[in-house]
Amino acid sequence: MSGIIERIERESGVAGLAEILAERLNPSDLQSLLLEVTRRRAGKRSPAEVLKDFATSRFFGVTRPDRAALLAWEQLTLALCEDRFESVELSPVTPLGACSAVARVDQDWSIGTVRRGEVVSDPTNVLALEAARLRQAGGEDVHLSTSHRVVRPQNYGDGKMLAHFRLFALVSSGRDRGSYGFEAEALGRQVGLLLEAFRRFLVPGPALRLGYTRNSAPHVDARLEALRAVAEAGSVELFEEVGREAVDGYYAGFCFHIFAGDLQLADGGVVDWGARLTGNGKERMVIAGCGVERLLALRG
Repeated sequence: MSGIIERIERESGVAGLAEILAERLNPSDLQSLLLEVTRRRAGKRSPAEVLKDFATSRFFGVTRPDRAALLAWEQLTLALCEDRFESVELSPVTPLGACSAVARVDQDWSIGTVRRGEVVSDPTNVLALEAARLRQAGGEDVHLSTSHRVVRPQNYGDGKMLAHFRLFALVSSGRDRGSYGFEAEALGRQVGLLLEAFRRFLVPGPALRLGYTRNSAPHVDARLEALRAVAEAGSVELFEEVGREAVDGYYAGFCFHIFAGDLQLADGGVVDWGARLTGNGKERMVIAGCGVERLLALRG
């Protein structure tokens, strides 16, 4: 327990307050309590206080992207996805734990709400939920895409950096085919689309490079061959990123980066989310994402 929570419990005179709220109250009662607390706090705020928060907090500030460039990117990805991915629109909020339970990253990466939800901090997590739902309903292989504005509360050391930004994300989910068959097909589909989109959007621009990391080196690796095929098709350098640790943490055995020169544009790889969400060890999932503002800045 953090020192802040200890101080709150000490000053409130309620020992174990955090445990009472988190463990002893049922979710509906906790939601009702938090909604009432929020209602009372909001009722005490003046318009001047609201304006001050809006003007000073990195969570609420507006961004001014090149609207024409942003529209060009959205139209390009929609056109490229037409026959390869189903483009969907996400809610701004998603169930509590979509970040920590699905991707197993700290809950502090997301902003929780009082209604047992959280603000979307990574669209791949939410696409994974939709893909798992479709797969459980008896669907065939699922390939989804979205462009979504996310909010992340982490402070990256730059007080002027806004906490919200746009991400383009891809998720593919299907059944194991053996010998990394599904993973290879999904990687080729996702990386091929991203490379094509970057080539078209960033003309003229720096040369694209494709890096990969894997935790094993089988004699024949269909995943690597899929990356080699799309790299050769686009005349893109393919290289191994030695020492990248994410392959055994966030990713499950194989992951990639796409660079423009030395600037990272996208990352993705194989994850175990489909198997854990459905309880079916034969489910396979591949994800990818890129920051749209970075693309707009590079194009500009």
